[in-house]
Amino acid sequence: MGKIYGFGNALMDIEIRISDEELQEIDIPKNTMKHISHDELSEYLEKYDKKINSINPGGSIANTIFAAADNGAKTFFSFAIGDDEYGELFTKSFRDRESISFKKTEYRTGVCLIFVTPDGNRTMAANLGANTQLNSDCLDFEQLRNAEFLVFDNFTLSAISNFDDLKFLYECPAEIKICFGVSDVSLVDENLDLLDKLFQLKLFLIYGNIEEIRALQKKLQFDTENILQSEGENGAMFNQLKVNAPDIISVNTNGAGDALVGTFLAKYKELSTEICLKQAVEYASKVCCEKGPRLT
Repeated sequence: MGKIYGFGNALMDIEIRISDEELQEIDIPKNTMKHISHDELSEYLEKYDKKINSINPGGSIANTIFAAADNGAKTFFSFAIGDDEYGELFTKSFRDRESISFKKTEYRTGVCLIFVTPDGNRTMAANLGANTQLNSDCLDFEQLRNAEFLVFDNFTLSAISNFDDLKFLYECPAEIKICFGVSDVSLVDENLDLLDKLFQLKLFLIYGNIEEIRALQKKLQFDTENILQSEGENGAMFNQLKVNAPDIISVNTNGAGDALVGTFLAKYKELSTEICLKQAVEYASKVCCEKGPRLT
């Protein structure tokens, strides 16, 4: 089983249970995300203090790496955090401290508010905080050169203004399989210039939900070996292969797509593609039954 190396945002997810009417007042389209300032974060936390349901380590690539490790893969994750309580909680969420590298910054650890409506769908408001300092100093290039898969996403691109236009990718071994997550429809336009540069490379995998993949296809031409597409309660597709999801009562879709790709990559070389996808969908469905973005 090849090592999976990820780098991305280190976030504490604060889950807030609200009604659809309250979500309309927040003015963030349902199932999407928005970047917010620290002042906005403070205002939301004060307003919805009584509706906080859970506080858990999150971040999309971190969740993916957690799921991959939970399914037996060797993993490594790089990130940036603040020198604060949330930063300590985030690093402690990794069972093997030898499997992470990070940089502590003068900024506060990032926070993502997860607004969950009664149907279990999530809408996000993220204050990146220390993630804005994510750069090549966070990476462990020895670990990266020994990895089979490299995983990052559009959320990562929103934070990596110090990565010299993705120059680090050219330091990776030619045989590494690059996997990229679309993350959110709004980020396609926001990161269009970096995406255009990224897609000049040969990617092993692009992943996201139906809306995200379609938004990307409308904006850019890209050549990738594979597409992994999550379809919510309808399961998932890997290229032309479709697997249905089990019937569940979803309480929170936050982290489900992350769990899907993490499990899929962990099983990719060991199982047939169909069984691999089936197990990934089953694992992601279990995450939908949890309060937070990871299985506990």
